[in-house]
Amino acid sequence: MTPTAEKFFSLLRYSLGEQQEPPIIADDEWEAVNVMAAEQSLTGVLCQGVIRMSAAVSLSDEVRLTWLLQTGQIAEVNRQTNAACAKVVKRLQREGYDCCVLKGQGNALIYPNPMARIPGDIDIWVRGDIPSIIKLGRQTNPEAKPMYHHIDFQSVGDIPVEVHYRPAFMNNLIRNRRLQGWFSEQAAEQCAHLVALPDSAGTIPVPTDAFNRIYQVAHISKHILHEGIGLRQIIDYYYLLKRGFSREERLHDEQMLRDFGLYDVATAVMYVLKEALGASEDMLLVTADARRGRFLLDEMLLAGNFGHFDQRLANTHSQLAKNVQRLKRDGRFFSYFPSECLWEPVFRWYHFFWRIRHR
Repeated sequence: MTPTAEKFFSLLRYSLGEQQEPPIIADDEWEAVNVMAAEQSLTGVLCQGVIRMSAAVSLSDEVRLTWLLQTGQIAEVNRQTNAACAKVVKRLQREGYDCCVLKGQGNALIYPNPMARIPGDIDIWVRGDIPSIIKLGRQTNPEAKPMYHHIDFQSVGDIPVEVHYRPAFMNNLIRNRRLQGWFSEQAAEQCAHLVALPDSAGTIPVPTDAFNRIYQVAHISKHILHEGIGLRQIIDYYYLLKRGFSREERLHDEQMLRDFGLYDVATAVMYVLKEALGASEDMLLVTADARRGRFLLDEMLLAGNFGHFDQRLANTHSQLAKNVQRLKRDGRFFSYFPSECLWEPVFRWYHFFWRIRHR
């Protein structure tokens, strides 16, 4: 781990409350830490640590004001995204659809400061038959092309919106069928679970903690294997597990993770929570795996949030290059997550014919 990464993680643990002593960061090191925070979309989380730190140690005016300015900017983006979420939910409900906001602004509500999480796209799970949801997406966005689990919806301002008919998926078609069956069983409860957004922005349906403990591992798994994953998704899961669960829930969730083929990814996530973030043993949903966890942590540091800073993807503009890159990625990941890597080429063909059917 580089010196900058060590400073970054020390500030992150301090910001989460897992480290009591403020990190020692020289004035000329702050810019590099800030860049790393931006690459991982964690600037808002670390801002909370800087605010706490400024009361304990002397920080230069430049450092303090830089981070405080970013805090205000992130809060404003959150206000805009909260309003957009409420607007999209109301529109879908007027169209007669039950829906549920995945991740995003729902996850922000479990942070100590909901306005500190940097928002991304709006992802909404819509109940209904897939052809009608695809039709709805095309009505709002004629250029939208349906993918296996979602279709682009009309953006709200400059905030992209994805409508999901499947919250997530697995490459392994057998385990994917189990997962989709569970999603179907859970859909009504998730769409009925309402929460209030900050600043009276509205009320939206979001998943329950019990659902998220499984679903968010599936989401992390998809991004690890298909696009790249950053620490923001791990912080989301950290705050989810920090809310607690019973021994019976732990045993139940562990079995479900095994049934859906998510156990190996979960063990890697637990390692990152424990070793990089300082989470206690009783916070872990399953046993941490050091080999997989170190690999996952290295991947996140190389690639940044959603793989946007992964230099290994710099020359994958053509479809052929993308397919070659996927095969190389499968090979690199095979010893850690073998089932999903073996099934990835099969799922790719399955998805190809699925798109032909729904074009």
